[in-house]
Amino acid sequence: MTRTIVKAPLDPGKASKPTYRTATVDGKKVRIRVIDVESPTFSADLLAGFRSSIRQVRKENRELGLTN
Repeated sequence: MTRTIVKAPLDPGKASKPTYRTATVDGKKVRIRVIDVESPTFSADLLAGFRSSIRQVRKENRELGLTN
């Protein structure tokens, strides 16, 4: 096994178009982002999903007045 040392930030590339699944829990509609593990853009899709989740949580925190 060879090891490669990378000193620059890795570029995951461009994420593919997100697909969503809608679920109903207690009469509430929820969007669930679906990520394909076998996709060649998996790392970019995972990063996009993470950023989307963080963006949503920060928005909710601002609405509740929990930010400084």
